[in-house]
Amino acid sequence: MNLHPYTFLKKVTVGLLLVYIGLVFSQVTTPECPVCEEPVNIWYKVSTAEHDRGKIVRLDMSKGQAFTDGQFIFIVVQDLDTEDIIYIGFPNGGDWVSEGPKDPFLEALDEEFKNLEDYLRSKNSQEIKKQ
Repeated sequence: MNLHPYTFLKKVTVGLLLVYIGLVFSQVTTPECPVCEEPVNIWYKVSTAEHDRGKIVRLDMSKGQAFTDGQFIFIVVQDLDTEDIIYIGFPNGGDWVSEGPKDPFLEALDEEFKNLEDYLRSKNSQEIKKQ
């Protein structure tokens, strides 16, 4: 199959024109999202306080304060339901990982795998063979 360069160029031009028209019309007909335009003013958080541990807390993020002591960044906001003042702290400059409650079953399973790896290393093996 031998295409003439002019025919190939014409087909490519028509194809690109159709793609361009499709992109223009898809943007024109996209409905506007009123929720997407406004910032989210309510954050939901699971409480870690002793008296209501596990309760969902609604935080008013439309107003508040932020300050730092050099080591941590603090955000001060209000609970929408109880109107309590809530302090949220983040480390200043670095990553963090929140550690939740540990599952005893998963800890025991990790310990078993560690024991098995230690045993295999002591026997200079990487597999278990049935005798």
